[in-house]
Amino acid sequence: MPYSLRLFLFLCLALVLNSNAQDKDNLSDEINVDDLGNNTDEFQEVFFKAIAQRAVENPQKAIEELERCLKIEPNNTAVFYEMAKNYIDLKAYEKAEEYLQKTLQDPSYKDDTNIHKQLFYVFSMQKSYNKAIAEAELISKTDPIYYQELANLYLIRKEYKLALNALDNYDTVKGIDEFRDEFRMIIYKEGSILEEGIDFFKKRFQNSKEDIRSATLLMELYRLNNSPEKAIAVGKELERNSVNDPEFYVEMAMAHLVSRNINEAKIYSKKVVESLTLEEENKVKVINTFKALALQDPEAQSAFVSVLNSALSSEKNSSSKAELGEFYKSRDKEKALENFKFALRNKPNDFELIKNILELELELKKYEDVLKTSENALESFPSQALLYYTKGFALGQLSKHKEAVEFLKDALDYIFDDKELKQKVYSALKESYLALGNQEKANSYKQKLIIISN
Repeated sequence: MPYSLRLFLFLCLALVLNSNAQDKDNLSDEINVDDLGNNTDEFQEVFFKAIAQRAVENPQKAIEELERCLKIEPNNTAVFYEMAKNYIDLKAYEKAEEYLQKTLQDPSYKDDTNIHKQLFYVFSMQKSYNKAIAEAELISKTDPIYYQELANLYLIRKEYKLALNALDNYDTVKGIDEFRDEFRMIIYKEGSILEEGIDFFKKRFQNSKEDIRSATLLMELYRLNNSPEKAIAVGKELERNSVNDPEFYVEMAMAHLVSRNINEAKIYSKKVVESLTLEEENKVKVINTFKALALQDPEAQSAFVSVLNSALSSEKNSSSKAELGEFYKSRDKEKALENFKFALRNKPNDFELIKNILELELELKKYEDVLKTSENALESFPSQALLYYTKGFALGQLSKHKEAVEFLKDALDYIFDDKELKQKVYSALKESYLALGNQEKANSYKQKLIIISN
């Protein structure tokens, strides 16, 4: 299962588990010891000690007090429920399930939705998907959000039609929603049922020409289904209706790139990279797709460079700047450096960007800049050997050899398995010691360099 899908499913599950985590405390009002008959003073004293222990996050001690309660009243529903909550806190889900089932045996609570939510939580955490599905089906009758959880579980089990049916049920109750549309797209792609997705969004778009999201998703599905010309036809219909949605430009650019319509691809790609509202990932997707085409087709290269130049005017696209830097790295080092530095302003702790900048500054012999970049980066990455090396090397190139030796030695303290970097440090130390007139030390590092190079 792709990482992006696993992450999506995790986020879906996290939402409901967080909701359940809140529900399990709210249930204290559902079962009250005073409602369950006459209790002895001893029972009530011990029971509320257990409540207090859980309140101070000591579930194991709470369980010990509750076990004392069960010796006094072996079939007390309130105690069963409190036992379940404490076992959930301890992540002892089998025991939690046992006590939740005992709680539901009480006729007064067997249909309690909140208790069933806790049972769903416990089944989900145990990956007992069949049981979790049964609970979600029950709960969804009163809480429609569990249709979404049903879809999530069916997707995990690769039962794609059932997952879509669950989303249909939720849409019927709550209406269409962007999150669920994205959920549908994951199901269509994961299940390789793109035709079903095309039918679904095509009907929606035909019923409402103002539903831009359905049109854009329809275009994406056409493209993924090797029908880019149909995607373009939908896009032209949107244009006739004076639609200027940037998401639509992304799909038009992608469809024209797949169709190798270079001039049209250039027009829409420029609209994408110049947009101030589109997410960076959309811009990067278009740039990378255009780059792949340019590497295959020389006729597309000048158009691609034109798109890159347009992207340079975008002030809110650090990831695109990083991509531009990578593209220019072997073509125009100054321009590559400019883009990497722009990207770093928005992502100051991106170590890969820092490495790219230092590499180019060293190649371009901008040693003062190397010093500044290294010093700034060391504030965030004080144990990175590369930064000590680049600072030391730059100091050596600026004839500050005594300081250079200090930082180069610091670099060695942080190098473990990087043989190539260690060679660079030894070479720089040899040169600095020679410049300082310390032939003995220079020979020592020369010998180390010979040994490590073999």
